[in-house]
Amino acid sequence: MASSGRLEKADYFATACDKVKVIYNILQSFKNWKWGTTNNFLYEWKTNVPDDLYSQEYICLVDAGLEINSAYPLMLPPNRQVDLILSFDFSEGDPFLTLNTTAEYCNKNGIPFPKINIDDKEKEIPSKSVYVFEGDDKGAPDVMHFPLFNNQNCEGKVDEMRKKFSTLKLSYGESELKELLQVSKLELSKKLILEKLQQRN
Repeated sequence: MASSGRLEKADYFATACDKVKVIYNILQSFKNWKWGTTNNFLYEWKTNVPDDLYSQEYICLVDAGLEINSAYPLMLPPNRQVDLILSFDFSEGDPFLTLNTTAEYCNKNGIPFPKINIDDKEKEIPSKSVYVFEGDDKGAPDVMHFPLFNNQNCEGKVDEMRKKFSTLKLSYGESELKELLQVSKLELSKKLILEKLQQRN
C-alpha cells in the first residue's frame, strides 16, 4: 500500500508539472502574441519546395478567418486561377474591412488583387447591395462584395438593422431569422453574378 501511495503522489506531481508547463507556455504566447507555432515537417527538405517552407525549423500558422475574417488567402495563389470572388460581409463594424485587410495582405505579399477604393460615407452606410471591384489581366480576380445591411435591402434602416442583428446577440427567434434571411436574399444579384461569370469566360 505504501508503494501505491508513493505512485499516486508521483503521478500527482507529474500532472501538476505538466499543468504548470502548459500555463507557462500559454503565458509566453500571450507575452509575445505568438500563436500557431509548430514543427515544420518540410524543414531541410529542399526538393520542389519554396525556400521559405523548408528553411525554418518552426513555422507560425495563422488562421485566415481570424486574421482577415475571411479565407481570401486560400483562394488567391496564382495557381488557383480564380476569376471571380463572391465576398459576403457579415461582421460588425466596417463592412469593407475584410476587403481592405486583404488588399494590404496582397500588397505586402505581391499577390494580384483589385484596387479597393471606398468612400468614407459608403463605409458608414453602404448605399448598394453589391460592389464590384474589377480585376485585371495580370491575375487579379474580379471581386463582388455584398454588405449584409445596406440602403437597398434595408430601405434606409441600416443602423436599426445593425442594432437588431448585432454580432453579440447570441440567439434569434423564428420571426427574426426569417427577416434576416429575407434581407440576405435581397442583397444577392443573380443576374449580375451571371454577367460577371460570362465576361470572364
